[in-house]
Amino acid sequence: MIKAIVINVSVMLMSAQAYDAAHLKKAVEEKECIGCDLRGADLHNQDFSGGDFHGSDLSGADLRGSMFEMGDFNDCNLSGANAEGALFWKASMERSDLRGIRAKGANFKGAHLNQSDLSRADMRGTKIWKGNFTDATFSEADFREAEIGGSVFVRNDLRTAKLEESLLWETRFRDVIMTKAQCAHANKEEAILETTVQCRGGE
Repeated sequence: MIKAIVINVSVMLMSAQAYDAAHLKKAVEEKECIGCDLRGADLHNQDFSGGDFHGSDLSGADLRGSMFEMGDFNDCNLSGANAEGALFWKASMERSDLRGIRAKGANFKGAHLNQSDLSRADMRGTKIWKGNFTDATFSEADFREAEIGGSVFVRNDLRTAKLEESLLWETRFRDVIMTKAQCAHANKEEAILETTVQCRGGE
C-alpha cells in the first residue's frame, strides 16, 4: 500500500513537470512560445532576447544563464524555476507567478514585475536597477545583497522580505509596509520613503 502511494506521488510529480515537446522545439527554434507548456523544460544557456513567452507555464524550468533581454513574461508561471545568472534586462513580467523562483545573481535591470508574486523567491545578489514592483507580493522573499537602486515599490507589504545588505539608493517606496529595521536600512541606503510608508515593529 505504501509502495503504491509512493509510486502514485512520483507519477504526479513527473506529470507536473512534463513539458510539451512541440512547445519546447518551438521555443528553442523560434526563440518564443506564447501560452506554451514548458514545465521543467531545459532552456539554460541560450539567447532568447526579445522572445515572447506571454501566458506560458515555465514552472520548474531550467533558465540558468540564458538571455531574455526585453522578453515578454507577462501572466507566466515561473514558480520554482531555476533562473540563476539569467538576464531579464528590461523584461516585462507583470502578473506573473514567481513563487520560489531561484534567481540568485540574475539581472532584472529595468524589469517590470508589477502585480507579480515573488513569495519565497531567492533574489540574492540580483541586479534590479530601475525595477518596478507596484502591487507585487513579497512574502519571505530573499533580496539580501541585491542591487535594487532607482526602483519603485508601491502598495507592498515587505515585512517578511529579507533586505539585509541590499542596495536601495534612490529607490522609491510609497504606500508600503516595512519593519522599523527595514526603514532604517532604507534610510541608510538613501532610499526615498514617502510619508505613506508605515514602519512597524521588527526592530
